[in-house]
Amino acid sequence: MRIAKKLRYAVAREDLKGLINSLRKIKNKDHRTKLIIMGYARLGKWIDWQAMKQGVPHAIVNPNGTSSECPKCDSKLEEAGYRRLRCPRCEFEADRDIIGKLNIRKGALKMLRIKVNPGGSLTTLHSLQMTDVSPNRWGESMNRPKGTPAL
Repeated sequence: MRIAKKLRYAVAREDLKGLINSLRKIKNKDHRTKLIIMGYARLGKWIDWQAMKQGVPHAIVNPNGTSSECPKCDSKLEEAGYRRLRCPRCEFEADRDIIGKLNIRKGALKMLRIKVNPGGSLTTLHSLQMTDVSPNRWGESMNRPKGTPAL
């Protein structure tokens, strides 16, 4: 949050109440489900609290359509391969996580009433791309070099 404040950025996140409520409706909840519910709720509250404490603008975006709509033209996306989606109308193609991030950003900008450059490129997002890996039981990379401490 300090970096966001220093750079005069805003913070955006998805509203996960629907996900949390759907998890709460599951009968025969095991300990893992309860931990997931608690983790999502706490993380959202912590992000909001930190943003308010630091005076950083923040937006809680409705998650509907964030992973199924084109961030450029709002058309419905189609599968284009493993984890990739493509817009049949404007031919925009990207990883599904990147598309979700772009749509959350777009929704937050609308909420915060910040004008977006209409000719701006959506491919200049500087974010690490999520990849599916085969983690071990503890979630660490299987190919960690010997002697490297676990994070």
